[in-house]
Amino acid sequence: MSTKFNSSPPVSVARPESKPRKADHVSKPSSLSEEPTDSNKCLLGIAEFDEILNGGFPTRSFIIIAGNAGSGKTIFSTQFLYNGAVKYNEKGIYVSFAENREDYYRSMLSLGMDIRSLEEKGLFKFMDLVTMNGKNALEVIMEQILETISEMKAKRLVIDPLSVLLQCLSPAEARTFLHAILGKVTKNLDVTTIALAEIPYGETTTGLGIEEFVADGVILMTHMGKAGSESRKLTIAKLRGTPLDRASFEYVIDKKHGGVGLVVLPKRITMPFTTEDKLSTGVKGLDTMMNGGVFKGSVTLIEGVTGIGKTTFCLQFLAANAHKVAKGLYISYEEPVGQIKRAIKNLGLERLELDQNLIIDSYVPETLTPLHYYTLLSDMLDLHQPTFLALDSITAMQQLLSKQDFILFVRYLQLICKQRGLTVFLTSAYGNNELTKGTEISVLADNIIILRYFEVKDTMGRKISVLKTRGSQHIKKTVAFEINGNGINIQT
Repeated sequence: MSTKFNSSPPVSVARPESKPRKADHVSKPSSLSEEPTDSNKCLLGIAEFDEILNGGFPTRSFIIIAGNAGSGKTIFSTQFLYNGAVKYNEKGIYVSFAENREDYYRSMLSLGMDIRSLEEKGLFKFMDLVTMNGKNALEVIMEQILETISEMKAKRLVIDPLSVLLQCLSPAEARTFLHAILGKVTKNLDVTTIALAEIPYGETTTGLGIEEFVADGVILMTHMGKAGSESRKLTIAKLRGTPLDRASFEYVIDKKHGGVGLVVLPKRITMPFTTEDKLSTGVKGLDTMMNGGVFKGSVTLIEGVTGIGKTTFCLQFLAANAHKVAKGLYISYEEPVGQIKRAIKNLGLERLELDQNLIIDSYVPETLTPLHYYTLLSDMLDLHQPTFLALDSITAMQQLLSKQDFILFVRYLQLICKQRGLTVFLTSAYGNNELTKGTEISVLADNIIILRYFEVKDTMGRKISVLKTRGSQHIKKTVAFEINGNGINIQT
């Protein structure tokens, strides 16, 4: 049954004078508290997102966050309120028609947002309207919201979800409600409002399909299952008065980011220029073939079939260069940590572990998306601060990912290596230059080394050739090599 709604505001409000915004004086809950730098912008407190929006949402705007269930809408909107209180001393109100207070507090606390403490300080208000119903429910709800805004002098409001309010209205009444209440009253009260909208799976519109036309901004949050993991994308479909260079970004949800964290790739890759001598590969004969070794900050791809010695080359490189002030990180996508440690022992390189110069880890490729690997590797690099990195092997990634996702993985890898100035060794288990023929990997690698088996007198021998060295000369012939208890011997 349709409920009539009076479009005039249920409470009297005065339009504030035109002057720069300044939060009401309250005790700051954190040393991070700071005043917003632009009175015309409402910062979210998510650095990457605020940078994308050139300083945050327009002040007094009405923003719709729409997405499928589980995409992170509630988390994202809570960050808007939580950061507003903690970082910018701005009070916020969360109006919930979907979950109760305790469930909400517990969920947000798991991501590092202590909402309860903010409410105790008077910086936050949770309005539980889950059970609100009846003929005049809408009028009562709006009166409560507007009165609470006025009493708190709140600057931020979240309504979760908007669809519950609109279900009892006809399309005409809904449009009047959105225009007259959210579009005008909240602006008069100097409040920036976020309303959450559900997009059912298989649908493309939000609620009645008119909200996005009334709102100042529309942000879509989508996610999809993929190979046992999830791929998430945030799209800024609309934001009045805000020019955008790019509108779509991948994101993760974790405690490190305090909820939603955007991955924003820079427009250009920068790396400090160096004139230092080359680094040794750890194999004397290979250094000769590569005119002294590899440049600092370069990426070297070693390609060869299983068992040819790719892991051994990586370990020799790390052994030659890792020391107390320049650690190495070895990540395997195929072998467990125990097997790598056994190889280290067989090569007589135990000092790498004893001196804590080498960090070894292993991951199952099936469990994460390219974006998750990017963030996981970023976390490990932040934690251990290595100078040298070995990934063994990226073939495991290529076999599991679609071509498009593998290209993304390669781009993320290139970015993280070049931006940090890492010297990297990668391995590929393909033969006959199958991986290096792809433009995605040839662009990434500065050096390409090919390892091959050959048959001689009923035995199997090994050969090595240097296919590419960017910015340097190299020996172009194929030579034999062997692996024994002393490591790798190349017959140059």
